[in-house]
Amino acid sequence: MARSFTTDTIHSGIYAFTFDQQGLMAGLGLQGSKIMRGLNNFLGFELQRPQNRAVKIKLFFCGGALFAIVGSVAAGGLELEAKETAPPTITQSEPWHFNLGSPGWLASLSGEVGLRGVNTDVDVDFGKIIRQVKGIASFSADARYDRFGVYADILYLGLSDAVYPNGMVSSTILDLSEYLIDGEAYYRVIECPRGWLDLRAGARYTDVYSSLKLVGDGFRIDEAATELVNAANGDLRALLDRLLHGALDDKNPPLPVPPLGFEEKVKLLRLIREARRHPMRVHQRIVDVLNKELNRSFSLTERWVDPYIGIGGRYNPTKAFYLTGKVDVGGFGVASDITTQASAALGCQVTRSIYSELGFRYLYTNYEDDSNRFVWKTSTYGPQITTGIIF
Repeated sequence: MARSFTTDTIHSGIYAFTFDQQGLMAGLGLQGSKIMRGLNNFLGFELQRPQNRAVKIKLFFCGGALFAIVGSVAAGGLELEAKETAPPTITQSEPWHFNLGSPGWLASLSGEVGLRGVNTDVDVDFGKIIRQVKGIASFSADARYDRFGVYADILYLGLSDAVYPNGMVSSTILDLSEYLIDGEAYYRVIECPRGWLDLRAGARYTDVYSSLKLVGDGFRIDEAATELVNAANGDLRALLDRLLHGALDDKNPPLPVPPLGFEEKVKLLRLIREARRHPMRVHQRIVDVLNKELNRSFSLTERWVDPYIGIGGRYNPTKAFYLTGKVDVGGFGVASDITTQASAALGCQVTRSIYSELGFRYLYTNYEDDSNRFVWKTSTYGPQITTGIIF
């Protein structure tokens, strides 16, 4: 804006045009002998006529600089306020939400496993599992569109251990591989800034593979054959038990493996009795039987699918920390008589996209296969640490 006025034009209109908020500059000047004389008197000194022009120039530039500084500061504040906008929240306007996680389940297992009417108790803690692990993998994925979503959780565990009976069997090698896969769909019935609640329905697939490998001791087999040749028929069963040192009993196994070799002892006793019926070469016949039957493997695979229903939710007491949990129940006699799972965790939103959770997870399964009387009544439980990303 540029304008000058005198005592004649002081009442005329002044027009201003604003182009930008980058700054403001103004200038002020005073002219007139009466004003200057009044100003001289007010300041208490008399300016000489030759100095009036210099004083007027100084006052003009001082006033202009003052208005320029004030205008720039004011304009700068307006510009800063315009740029300070709140950052958008994650997927604030997006209907799709994705969650990828890696749960680390520090689980122990206890319960009862059995085969063909022979059951045994198992109790394997996490320390023993981690020492015997040969493979482990865990992964979870969640995809949601608006209020509808799907979820999957995959767990693989491979264990191996060896037992040394110190008899005719030099070692027994046990292997266990288990796949546990949950797949479900859910509907978000409640969602608010404080949390959400889901209704869930799905199916749980369980695949358990067990194996037993026997490794015979040739020297002790030869010695045992001599004792079996000379023993009375009534003493054969007790003698065989002593020579096997419990290798085929499968009592309190180090892994949750059913007694795969229990029937082998009954078969072995029958074959030894048959060999004793032929006096010629009876010792070698028994040696051949023992070498064949005590150097072999047994395996079993069981697979089943259980439907289930459940709920899941989350509560946000603060922006950084939250509580989450899930529970389901299923089986209903379709495969298992009952299966149930529950988990709860305290979570931390480390960044806008990365989270971490510390909690506890429990899974119970009561499954029986009538065809071979396989029994799997187990509880798997322990703390779980999860890290994931949302986008």
